[in-house]
Amino acid sequence: MSQAIAGHRYRHYKKETMVYTVVASDALDCETVKPLVVYRSEYETPDHPKGTLWVRDRKDFESKVTLADGSVVDRFTEI
Repeated sequence: MSQAIAGHRYRHYKKETMVYTVVASDALDCETVKPLVVYRSEYETPDHPKGTLWVRDRKDFESKVTLADGSVVDRFTEI
């Protein structure tokens, strides 16, 4: 499991080019007070420019994903 650390870069499991930098790993949801990770894209797509900010539940960011072939990988891997 890759732990979310501010300033560190991570690759998303779906695609090698999907690289993000964690901006904050200690944000809190204002309603639930759940820990959140704020991260910035280091790539662009037709729908989202480079630098787009994303927010995800920290537990989800640090979770594992089961692929179609049954293998289990980190959702985000530190690079």
